[in-house]
Amino acid sequence: MQLFSALTLTVVTTLLASAHGTATIGGPCSGSSTYDCTDDFDAVAICNGARWVEAAQPAPSSDDLWIQAEQKLRHNSELDTLMTASIEILQSDYNLNFQPGDSSLHERLSDFLKTKANLVEERKWMIHLGTHTIIVRDQLTKVFQNILAVKDIVTTAANASLPASLACAGIMACFTTVIQAAEQHSHLLQGLESISELICRLHVMERLYLHSDTKQDTGLLDDLRKTMISFYSKILEFQARALCYLHRPRAYQFWRDVLNRDGWANLLQEFERYQIKLGRTTSVIADAGSMQRHEELQNKYQAILEALHNRDIWTATSDRDEKVKRFLNLLYTCPYKDRKDRNSKRVLGTCEWFIGHEKFHAWQGSSGNGLSSLLWVSADPGCGKSVLTRYLVDEVLVSNDKRTVCYFFFKDDFTDQKSATSALSVILRQLFIAQPHLLHDAILDKADTDSSKLTQSFSELWSILMSVSTDPKAEEIICLLDALDECHDEDRSRLINAVNDFYANTHKNSKLKFLITSRPYEHIRRGYSPLITESPTIHLSGDDGKEAEQITHEINLVIRKRVQDISKQRSLMKEECTMLIDRLTSVQNRTYLWVSLILDVLENTPEFSKGKVHRILSDLPTTVDSAYERILDRSPDMEKAKIVLHIITAAMRPLSLEELSLALALSAGYQAPTDIVDNMEPTHRFKKTLRDLCGLFVIILDDKVYLLHQTAKEFLVRNSNSILDKTLSQPTIGWKYSLHADESNQILAEICISCISLDPDDFPQECMLEYSSSYWDTHFRQACIPDEDPLIDRAKLLCEPWSDIFQTWSRIYAVKTDNIPDSTSSLVIASSMGLVGVVKSILPTGKANLNSKDSDYDQTPLSWAAERGHVAVVKLLLAAEEVDIDSRNSIGRSPLSLAAQNGHDEVVKLLIREDVDIDSKDVPGSTPLALAAENGHERIIRLLLATGKADIDSRDSSGNSPLSLAAQFGHEAVVKILLASGEVDVNNKDSRGKTPLSWAAREGYEAVVRCLLDTGKVEVDSKDSDNRTPLLLAAIQGCEGIVKQLLATAQVDVNIRDRRYGREPLSWAAGEGHEAVVKLLLSTREVDVDVRDPRYGRSPLSWAAGEGHEEVVEFLLATGKVDVESKSIRGRTPLSWAAWEGHDTVVKLLLATGEVDVNSRDSEGRTPLSWAAENGNEAVIKLLIGTGNADVSARDVNGRTPQDWAAEYDHQSVVKIFQMC
Repeated sequence: MQLFSALTLTVVTTLLASAHGTATIGGPCSGSSTYDCTDDFDAVAICNGARWVEAAQPAPSSDDLWIQAEQKLRHNSELDTLMTASIEILQSDYNLNFQPGDSSLHERLSDFLKTKANLVEERKWMIHLGTHTIIVRDQLTKVFQNILAVKDIVTTAANASLPASLACAGIMACFTTVIQAAEQHSHLLQGLESISELICRLHVMERLYLHSDTKQDTGLLDDLRKTMISFYSKILEFQARALCYLHRPRAYQFWRDVLNRDGWANLLQEFERYQIKLGRTTSVIADAGSMQRHEELQNKYQAILEALHNRDIWTATSDRDEKVKRFLNLLYTCPYKDRKDRNSKRVLGTCEWFIGHEKFHAWQGSSGNGLSSLLWVSADPGCGKSVLTRYLVDEVLVSNDKRTVCYFFFKDDFTDQKSATSALSVILRQLFIAQPHLLHDAILDKADTDSSKLTQSFSELWSILMSVSTDPKAEEIICLLDALDECHDEDRSRLINAVNDFYANTHKNSKLKFLITSRPYEHIRRGYSPLITESPTIHLSGDDGKEAEQITHEINLVIRKRVQDISKQRSLMKEECTMLIDRLTSVQNRTYLWVSLILDVLENTPEFSKGKVHRILSDLPTTVDSAYERILDRSPDMEKAKIVLHIITAAMRPLSLEELSLALALSAGYQAPTDIVDNMEPTHRFKKTLRDLCGLFVIILDDKVYLLHQTAKEFLVRNSNSILDKTLSQPTIGWKYSLHADESNQILAEICISCISLDPDDFPQECMLEYSSSYWDTHFRQACIPDEDPLIDRAKLLCEPWSDIFQTWSRIYAVKTDNIPDSTSSLVIASSMGLVGVVKSILPTGKANLNSKDSDYDQTPLSWAAERGHVAVVKLLLAAEEVDIDSRNSIGRSPLSLAAQNGHDEVVKLLIREDVDIDSKDVPGSTPLALAAENGHERIIRLLLATGKADIDSRDSSGNSPLSLAAQFGHEAVVKILLASGEVDVNNKDSRGKTPLSWAAREGYEAVVRCLLDTGKVEVDSKDSDNRTPLLLAAIQGCEGIVKQLLATAQVDVNIRDRRYGREPLSWAAGEGHEAVVKLLLSTREVDVDVRDPRYGRSPLSWAAGEGHEEVVEFLLATGKVDVESKSIRGRTPLSWAAWEGHDTVVKLLLATGEVDVNSRDSEGRTPLSWAAENGNEAVIKLLIGTGNADVSARDVNGRTPQDWAAEYDHQSVVKIFQMC
């Protein structure tokens, strides 16, 4: 049995890994991984040594059919060699080395199966081969389920059979090898599916017919035994062939002969023949014996098979788990752990003053209520806030069972690290991984409805965070946001406003706490006012003399530690070390960054004589800026260094050494491939060149090039929006503000276009092609390129959709960046990408059709430019007389609708001036105003309403008004604008009967609910098509704050029942475990505490008990108004439900009432003990038996006792409990 398991699982995992070439296996939690799994076997050792049966087992049992099957197979010399080779593969490639008498064999086999199971679970079921995708999940899921179904059997010493276990390992190993060609392997996969199921069936058949106490005809049983041995032998042969085939060496003729002689199809026919023969044999046994016994065996056979599959089925196959994986993958917007680890670790002894600070202790000990749960940490540049944050995450505020620490490090040099939505996405991801019970189906449903929209919507993501933080089951949630000042301006404002609202509206049950670090910029401080003045704040520069002394002391620790390190490297004398320490500690207002810069300079000084050190220290830069100047002034080639810094500062992501080396060669203007190659340096040499050019100004991590610090970019790059930039009309002297973003982007645009334009046959430009294809348009847009610049014509060539060069970059762009219109018009392409210079060069030719449309979305150049917010292009197109300003795309949306939907207010302004149709409706009936309302674009709402032409209360085909949509998606500001008009129907019902209040209550938007209630015009208890009111919807979702608001109106029916299930607010809240809502409803003293729903006949207590909500059960019992023996339609009591689900704490609570009947019977005659036994819930069984009243011999209507149920599902430990009674 174990040989089968090992071989089988090896085959299956090998199939999903790789045999030839590269396979990319996509997965939702881990993103995509690419494996270079070229089959590089030189040969497979053919060993004529000891047989498995002889070497691996000291004394094989003659009754073991698998061992006999292996012996039978080895009688054939060719198959003997094949079998030996397959075992060699398992031993050499999968580290399954078995030794005679090895007591750890079963444990190692179990670990192997578990490891391979996890590998498959991580890699998932999608394999990419070139441009083709093969989805193998459906076929291989059954294989995996079957293997897992017998996992316990094949890894239990009592059932040990080494040949069978290795067969199972074989399938799992080959499960991870890539499917080279689906056609070639269809029979192989079919065979894997077939035999993995056969192992279950044959094991049960052997157990029931050959190891039964029932007397049978000896001759018939011998026939059955021989047939099964032959069958097992064929299965072992199949696995051995599969394993050797998938690991075959390139130049070994033997394998080509052996493996191709008999095809997979022939072996499958053999399987069918043996199955038919087995069926006939068992039928003859039935004829010879008792038909009743045969039917009993067959029923037991099916029951055991079902039990095996149901017990250990792979959870990843459920639809919900697939949804969870997709959702977590969706939330992985950036490699947040790597970005955290990019920051240095603290020097031992530093950061101590912070974690000892009384304000930090107060924040740490606070609950998630009030301003005490927000800690604001401000620090000037270079004061070590990011090092501190990493220390807090890694060592101080470590996640545990009672606390989840989520973090995000904002960083200006990564696009995805400047986004608030990216921050919220990864915070939610960390939270749901740590506390998966908080990921409710309602959240997954939102993600399934519109996944891309969800991760781009700040309000949606924030709403999810707010809702889960108030979940009664939530543990403490700590959010650490580092360097908020490096967040994108608009995103930062949204985040600040959201945090303000969170603390302004007290969330008594929220478990959420924030620690935010930022530079003390005035505009950020203003945004957080009054939070900053009211909440605890720690300044890393120190608030008083004592704190300043502590910080200075810790900086001195860093100095001493670094000097000690330099001393060891450079063999300094004691007096030299003292001189360095004394000089560095004498500088006033020193920061961690300054210390790091100076010590890096010293550490990298080529000549380290005492005189040299004296000279450096005598002219020591006393500020970070002067240190930066000093570092760059040492460059041997300042012009080249400047080009490098232009590239690094403008790059959309950090470039690799290879990419930067090619970019530098391309920037020099080389066109011929040979010239480019000649001027590129190998990576190892270029690293040294880079260090010589820029010194310590740049750092290299994992072969990626970064600026030393955020302040380095601020030092170099002139801010085009600053007053300083407007006063600097002449070139600057020195390095400070020496780079202009326009110039940097033009340099990179030229590099990218040059890279794309290279002939791939002459030059392998792959190292820079991905970056160039993804970002050339961004750099082109951000550069101020004059009309006559040759770069415009080169960009124009890239936009010709019929050209080879277009095909080169567009495929990558479409995957990495955005959709590209499928069009034959260069104007459509250029307009969609916002390439002003290119559009300007195309329009005067008169050859372009201004209203041509792409074939996918049916959009004109104007529609594309409007949708993507390319203001300058929109201006150019509107200036052309022939342009259709109200053209419609495939779903009837006009340029105005597209701009309104995507929040491009400047484009909306331009279109309004052109007298476009303000109220144009698309196919679903949405107007521009409705689309803006749905997406929360407040400024656009105001622009459209100001025209006086927008229908503020329009309805789409689903009956949604702009107010309904704004309420549904939680856009409070938009709701306020619409309500302020006085022209909207606050009680408008959509096609499902839901009002704006219903939607806001259902989705948990407290602020929107408050706005609607404040009008005094809403129908508080309106019913939708399922008879659900806002109160009922809020109770289902557990929105405590909304339930409180609605109850306060005294206009709601607390006992309303929905139409589908007939359940009331209390029933839903109890069943979902919403403790706070249950409390609120009970506090009204108007709810029917013991109401039964008509569909299932279950009370709130029954629902809460069945779901294991202990606190809710306690609340309900405390009322004294519940019937603890209330029975459902099927006669089951709360105790019966709790016992079945294994909720021992709930069982204790119910038993403690002294009012439950432990032997109550349902319509099947089953007791709580019977249900607990079926599921193997030992703790519950002990509690019930411990009462002294449980009838352990009670039989149900089918005559089964609790012990029978436990035995049926193989709960041996439970059976023992009953046997002892």
